[in-house]
Amino acid sequence: MHDHDDGPVAATIARTRLVTRTRDTATARNAILHTFLVRGLEVTGSSDFTFEETLTGTPLLTLESTSCTGTVRGEVDATAAIVLVWLKAGHAVVGGQQLPIGRPVLYSPGRQQVQWDRFQKDVLRIDREVVERVAAERGGWEPGPLEFEPNHIPDGAPLAAWWLMVRTVAAEILGTTGEVSLAREHELAAMAAAGLLTAIPHWPARVDAPRTAHAGLADAETFLLDHVAERISVDDVAAAAGMSVRGLQSAFQRIHGTTPMAYLRSVRLLMARQQLETGQHAAVADVARAVGITHLGRFSGAYREEFGELPGETLRAARERHA
Repeated sequence: MHDHDDGPVAATIARTRLVTRTRDTATARNAILHTFLVRGLEVTGSSDFTFEETLTGTPLLTLESTSCTGTVRGEVDATAAIVLVWLKAGHAVVGGQQLPIGRPVLYSPGRQQVQWDRFQKDVLRIDREVVERVAAERGGWEPGPLEFEPNHIPDGAPLAAWWLMVRTVAAEILGTTGEVSLAREHELAAMAAAGLLTAIPHWPARVDAPRTAHAGLADAETFLLDHVAERISVDDVAAAAGMSVRGLQSAFQRIHGTTPMAYLRSVRLLMARQQLETGQHAAVADVARAVGITHLGRFSGAYREEFGELPGETLRAARERHA
């Protein structure tokens, strides 16, 4: 008899989901302490107090969604991971900065005072080492601590690139719990890191950080987003980044999970949606041209495939909301 060797077993990591729904402020406080290191945490509310939090992820990458009709305040310590938050409704102040609705804001490393009032928010946590490794690969320096531009609020193409990442990563995180591929989780965390690094200006904390061989990917992303409304080709992007087309394609596939031109197309579609949702444009064609899309028929089809409705429907709904 012979033992059969089926080969090495692929490494896995546990993705968990924790849901808390309560009308009790003490239970809500315990839930928050489970997900954040907070000093002096206070959770207060009136007779209509409700709290709901869903926390899904692994030590590498976690997505949290919270809604609360009360007030949460305390001092958050964001040393262990890179933490981004975006307010969906309500009012919030983090480190003295009032948060805008619908824009990702980076928690400063270390401690900061926070106060949330009658809010809905999402939080993305990314392993700090993964972010430092991806930043080094994109920027062409040795991995190490990073500094980020304080209080930066992304807009335009970088904001669209951020939402593209969130849509892609969140769909997979929320879609599967239990044992998942460790290699794939590293890929997702790297994708999340790239979205963060595209949205928030950053640099090595060491001023004298030695440069490695020029990485080029960050230059490629910058060129794409700076010229998002222009007619550009993959050859243009590769030339701007000092990379071969094959090297560029490989780097984009590794970090973003797609090709440079598919990435550009998705960013344009999300920028168009952002503009249509303001309700301030006279026609869909104006929005399409503003983001570099010249073929309206293809635009409508791609937009419906991406968002489940035609661009004209988005514009009409936005006008009705703002009327």
